[in-house]
Amino acid sequence: MICYAVPTLKKNIKAVEEAISNYSIPKNDLFPHDNSTPQQLKALAADYKHRLTAYLWLSSFSFFEAYVSGALHELFDFHGGVEKFVATVEKNAEEAVAKSHSQAVVASRGRLSGDYSPHKVERYRKHTRILDQEGYRFPSELLASYGVRMLASKMGELRAVEIPALLGQGLHFKFTDDALSRYSRYREVGNNIAHGKPTAQSLKDAFDVRKNLGKLASQIDDHLVANFFVRENFRK
Repeated sequence: MICYAVPTLKKNIKAVEEAISNYSIPKNDLFPHDNSTPQQLKALAADYKHRLTAYLWLSSFSFFEAYVSGALHELFDFHGGVEKFVATVEKNAEEAVAKSHSQAVVASRGRLSGDYSPHKVERYRKHTRILDQEGYRFPSELLASYGVRMLASKMGELRAVEIPALLGQGLHFKFTDDALSRYSRYREVGNNIAHGKPTAQSLKDAFDVRKNLGKLASQIDDHLVANFFVRENFRK
């Protein structure tokens, strides 16, 4: 609409300047007391594509940031809210540590302790399978409660630069090299725009930001729904 409206305004201004009948500068909708002159409007219109590019770029990136933050909130809400979800995970870890284990678990756990020996790999695999079958909680699982709490702490202060690590390391989303490179470039250009630095991006580039970030958000959504929106309070 803007790409139609600005050329039409420029045409109207030209007609007014040439005193063509039935042409005038229309009143704007939101600023009825604005007294911008035709010359001022012409100066703004001359650069409108660059300005529109900047606005679209920043808004598209902001929408993506808001999506990631909203998805985190929805994930925790699905699991009963931050405090309940964190408490559940911590309780599971505490119960696993306090649990009495069978002699088979104690024996296999002992076999997996101590210094690593390359020639014992098959023995390690054997005893790992035994612990798996017995429902033993490994260190990586016990540390999950800390990860959930750290994830929750990011919801209120999520920074754009942290999003790839949060999604990749925290939520195991697989970024392609291309998607990660594009995201970094979009963020860098957005920072430059926000700080008033000159950019060479076009409207087409801004449309690509919206399209590619929208596609990325859809892929993240599918990943989260498939792996994290699963109720686990009924395992016991």
